Amino acid sequence: MQTEKISIYAAGDGRDKALELTEKAGAFCGLDNKSTLRLRLLSEEIIELIRPFSSELKGDFWLETNDENVEIHLKTNIPMDLQTRNELLSVATSGKNSAAKGLIGKIREMIARVTLPDDPETKAMTDQALGLMALGSQMGSSYGSTYSWSMTAYAESINNSTVFTDEAAEAMDALEKSIVANIADEVKVNIVDSNVEVVIYKAIG
Repeated sequence: MQTEKISIYAAGDGRDKALELTEKAGAFCGLDNKSTLRLRLLSEEIIELIRPFSSELKGDFWLETNDENVEIHLKTNIPMDLQTRNELLSVATSGKNSAAKGLIGKIREMIARVTLPDDPETKAMTDQALGLMALGSQMGSSYGSTYSWSMTAYAESINNSTVFTDEAAEAMDALEKSIVANIADEVKVNIVDSNVEVVIYKAIG
């Protein structure tokens, strides 16, 4: 079953409708109150991804369910340039936006870097700046730029790392404290040029 799509905005419009839709999907799947609350928390986290962007930024939110999983989808188009990227990352590192910290903040920063125009200067900057987040990714270029990232691949790479650096310690701490990492079974990010889709998977039953 696929739900209707809800338009949500970085300014917050559509958020309540998206969360209401999440609870309806939980009821449709026969989830108990605790499981539905967890699903709502995951929806809150995926919505949080776009909040620091321009207030006019719009995303499509929906859920898909089957006998095994609930999938929470967010799809948007992020027109990114160096000035916008720098403004976003300065907010993320200044302490003005506490929500920029942790796993969701790292995913948001990854998106901000990867959606930069695909030219040699910004491409080199992206490859260097992604740091450990690149461990969960597969990059490639054909006509345009594509990028995919998996939370489980990222977590596995960090847990199996034999090099214990400050960055690795911070990444492990972010995973341990993350609502998403503790509740979700998988998170996938797929980027084609400036088109971004984030999917959170939660097993049911």
